[in-house]
Amino acid sequence: MLFHYTSKAALDSILKESPSDKGICFWATRYDCFGDHEEYKIGIETIRRLLPKIESNLLPDRQIAHLFDWDEICNNKSYFWPYVISYTSSSDNDYMWEEYADHGKGVVLELDDSKAILVEDTPLLMTKSCLYLGKIDEESLAKEIETEYFNAAFSMLQGPRRDAAFTVLQTNPQFFVRLIALYLLSFVAPRIKEGKYYPEDETRAIIASPLPNTESIFQPPIAFEKQFEKEIAMAKQMMANEKSRKRANGNVVFFKELFLPSSVLSKVYVKDKSIADDVQRLMRNKGYGGIEVKTI
Repeated sequence: MLFHYTSKAALDSILKESPSDKGICFWATRYDCFGDHEEYKIGIETIRRLLPKIESNLLPDRQIAHLFDWDEICNNKSYFWPYVISYTSSSDNDYMWEEYADHGKGVVLELDDSKAILVEDTPLLMTKSCLYLGKIDEESLAKEIETEYFNAAFSMLQGPRRDAAFTVLQTNPQFFVRLIALYLLSFVAPRIKEGKYYPEDETRAIIASPLPNTESIFQPPIAFEKQFEKEIAMAKQMMANEKSRKRANGNVVFFKELFLPSSVLSKVYVKDKSIADDVQRLMRNKGYGGIEVKTI
């Protein structure tokens, strides 16, 4: 099970009609809109530090550690940017109640992540636990990065477009390894956090997408572009799906909507007994009357 801490007001926006294949809508916040602007930088610099050991046996033109340059990445809007939804593994985490559930006056959604979740219009989606510096040793962290490095390569070489991927690897290996770099930037760097955030015990759903009104991060070979026409079209569609809202302080937040089937919601927890009836009423009005609202 995964748990999402939020306010009672946000719950009203999250719950759509039930039963429905799009009964729950989470907002995945774009990484540069996070309060901690150093977080993504820490992940990128950690990968840059540990990759040389992984790439020690590769030819210089096949190495990608030099691509993890924070100044270049943060100033280059053609890179993919991660959009993140935060979950945790505990339904009763005091730190999370205080920080993310309206100081204990909000709610916690229990989500059954074992159920099949089909997100047809969000192809670049991954859900994985965060890695906390100081809580995971350097050797284990390097091993995780190495595993994800080869996962990226194998997913292309063993996927439905493997013939095209092999062609690109043979004819343009520099482009192929840049795709691996893009994968690490999108799905590994956002998982690396400072140890002080360890109490969150966070699992992240990450959507990787180009920013709106941009071209490709790299100029793909013509053969690649033809073979992966469907995937490129889906990525372009995702660019147009970015939304925005204003926070109370006036700052603009960019996000993408992630719809999940209403069947993944198992239970709702409240800590403040005074809001239990209001939450139950809201659940009934949305068609979730059969979901238990439990007071912790």
